[in-house]
Amino acid sequence: MRRQPDFSTAPRHSRVPAWETLAVGAGLLAVALVAAGAWRAGEEARSARLRLAEVRREVDAAAKRQRALGGLARGPARGLAAAEAPPARVVAELASAIPAGVRLQRLVIDYSREGALEMEVVARDAASWDRLLAHLDGAPSLREVEPGPEARDGEVRTVIRAKWVGGGP
Repeated sequence: MRRQPDFSTAPRHSRVPAWETLAVGAGLLAVALVAAGAWRAGEEARSARLRLAEVRREVDAAAKRQRALGGLARGPARGLAAAEAPPARVVAELASAIPAGVRLQRLVIDYSREGALEMEVVARDAASWDRLLAHLDGAPSLREVEPGPEARDGEVRTVIRAKWVGGGP
């Protein structure tokens, strides 16, 4: 008897050559490596964007500070505002306006009242007192100079009120 060919629907197992299996494995490995590289690149891009935003904030803050400082240095008549002037600067500019023969006994700087000054002074004589008033009136850092009551017998003791506006040297 002769065997008849089997035409059944049962699948036949065919063997895949080894080189094809290796090629598919290498392809899958390459895809995995590319995907990992793309993920790392995305993380680096996100990190770079965050750092860029931080640097931009720092640059904006520095530019704002520079504009503020540039405004202070721009004009010769514009110095530190009353609220920004350190007491040492106020005292130094007042000292340059006080002539010989006059002594500053007491100085009050009221920053809450926009740089209001109250100076208790003692002048050796009336001429020194007059020179002091002339210097204070001509001082670019002071406005609204108001001398208090005075007695011109011998030395002159009084209180002078003024407003600090800055703008000195």
